Amino acid sequence: MKLVIAVIQDQDADRTIKALNDAGYRVTRVASTGGFFSVGNTTLLCGVDDAQVRGVLDVLKTTCERRTRLMFRLAVVRRAA
Repeated sequence: MKLVIAVIQDQDADRTIKALNDAGYRVTRVASTGGFFSVGNTTLLCGVDDAQVRGVLDVLKTTCERRTRLMFRLAVVRRAA
C-alpha cells in the first residue's frame, strides 16, 4: 500500500476528484492554504496498492494545470534627510 499525497490548486480540485473517482480511486480532500502567494490549495490523500500509483499520477497529470503568475517588483524610493 502507498499513500499518494497531492497538493493541487483549488481550481483543479473538483475536476481531479471526479476523474479519480471515475477511475475507481477513493480520495480524501483536505482544504489547505499556503505557499508563496497564500492561495487556496486542496490536499488530496489517496491510499492505493503499489501497482495503482502510476494510474493515480496519470490522472493528476491530466487534470491539474501548471499556472504561471507574474509578480511585479515595486521600487522603494527613499527621501534624503
